[in-house]
Amino acid sequence: MNENIAKVIVLYNGIQTSTEIAKAVGLSPRYVRKIATRFDLDRLPVGARCGNENHSFVSGRRIDRDGYVMITVPGDHPYARPRPGRNGKLMLEHRMIMEQEIGRYLLPSEIVDHRDGLTLHNAPLNLRLFASNGDHLSKTTTGNSKLISKSGRQNIGIRSDRGKEYQPVDIYLRRRKRGDVRLRQILLAALSLGIDSPYLLGTSHHLKKAQIVLSSRSTIEHALAELDQRWVLDLAQ
Repeated sequence: MNENIAKVIVLYNGIQTSTEIAKAVGLSPRYVRKIATRFDLDRLPVGARCGNENHSFVSGRRIDRDGYVMITVPGDHPYARPRPGRNGKLMLEHRMIMEQEIGRYLLPSEIVDHRDGLTLHNAPLNLRLFASNGDHLSKTTTGNSKLISKSGRQNIGIRSDRGKEYQPVDIYLRRRKRGDVRLRQILLAALSLGIDSPYLLGTSHHLKKAQIVLSSRSTIEHALAELDQRWVLDLAQ
């Protein structure tokens, strides 16, 4: 992948305009716009900014149901997800950022996680790389095994198509389908990073659908409390 193209793609996350991106990477605005057109990237219009003033920006940061950010990357990326009928491919933003940090493609077996547990918080310093899922589990989940039930440990790695055989997995899948997993990550990020954080870009339509307005810390805490109560009810079903 061309290094300049990769840099432009990472910066097309709704935080900067095409002109600002061009200045940051030392390229002409025209060339940057050509890259955006070629890979079907969504740019931040001049005058648009983060937080409550940026409700129109959606596509630059696509938030999946698990609460992770998806971005468009060049079509020659060997491990990204194809987009039939459209230019470029899709991949997780935090993996793309880690690739930029280490200067190579990540292997499918390599795992990138978030130090603070916030899946929207894709700052380089918040990401860490593991050689494999086993390595990741040994240094995270396994180290806290006393906090996890025996059945919970056994459920790790269960295929999603067998989820209904296992209540914890089935509950997660139901919450995911409702959009609750994504919504919780949005609310936690707002609580930790602030409602004007650029890492909340692309979340406004999900909040609007849930009829949540991030006007203050108390409103975020109230929304989280309501979501937690709904999750408690899941356990009783």
